[in-house]
Amino acid sequence: MTECIGFLGLGSMGGPIAARLAAWVRGRGGRLLVYDPREEARALAAKAGAEPVAGGARELGERCALVLACLPSPKISEEVALGPEGVASAPEDRRALRTYVEMSTIGGAAMRRIAEGLTARGVALVDSPISGGAIGAQTGVLAVMAAGAPEAVSTARPALEVVGNRFFVVGDTPGLGQAMKLANNLLSLAGMVLTAEALSLGAKAGLDPALMCEVINAGTGRNSSTDSKYPRAVLTGTFDVGSTNRIAAKDMALAMEEFAALGVPAPLTGLARELWALTMATQGPEADMTTVARMYEGWAGVSLRARGGGGGEAGTAAAD
Repeated sequence: MTECIGFLGLGSMGGPIAARLAAWVRGRGGRLLVYDPREEARALAAKAGAEPVAGGARELGERCALVLACLPSPKISEEVALGPEGVASAPEDRRALRTYVEMSTIGGAAMRRIAEGLTARGVALVDSPISGGAIGAQTGVLAVMAAGAPEAVSTARPALEVVGNRFFVVGDTPGLGQAMKLANNLLSLAGMVLTAEALSLGAKAGLDPALMCEVINAGTGRNSSTDSKYPRAVLTGTFDVGSTNRIAAKDMALAMEEFAALGVPAPLTGLARELWALTMATQGPEADMTTVARMYEGWAGVSLRARGGGGGEAGTAAAD
């Protein structure tokens, strides 16, 4: 019987992941069926060798024993998993789905609701968020964090090892993958804010932001922003790491919800969340998340471009 795997969500991360999975599944003599509501996303997936379906999540659940999802919000994830046209909505005698892998960042509460709903329908859930951003999705350099029953994780593991280059089993209960991902993201996103603040200090004093990143990366302040995000997207003025301020604000809000649910104080995470809300309000929700640096440029009255790199003054950069 030909292997059939399903994939839901073909956005900035899901699209490249689906392309890589399609090649892998074809190499095994199987097929990757995909769905996204956007016609252009389905067309790109088809060019990569995937097979778009017209029947959405329900059809994938009817035809595929294993389905993976990479979706933008908790509300959409719950609707796709448990809604009337969701992946598990077909009657049991018409449903092939046995294992569902939720790779989205949606928080522990939503993941546990999905797990409960799917368990009632005889479907195992693997809570398996991913980290590495859109660039990592394109290159396959992603960390995969899987939580779920050992049998379900074992079923999903071959596909997930294609999704990313580092695979971690973080527990046997859905929700633990979300806790791990939110801890990672709050460090990354708070680091993006603090990097803008640190570079603003140096730039205002007269330092070259590019030289600052080099020095920081040789010292103890090194982080993913100084190492890759800012050299790629801020020092050059391209603002193109591939994720939006809306996603950053959503992830920080989810982190705060997780802290509240566990009764753990999080004053610094709360402050970083407010700064991302400011970034979304001033730079736009769909602007690249690296535009947090533009907000700081406006506050400090300096440019955070590499000197001599054609970035212009802060006022010009803010209007790009």
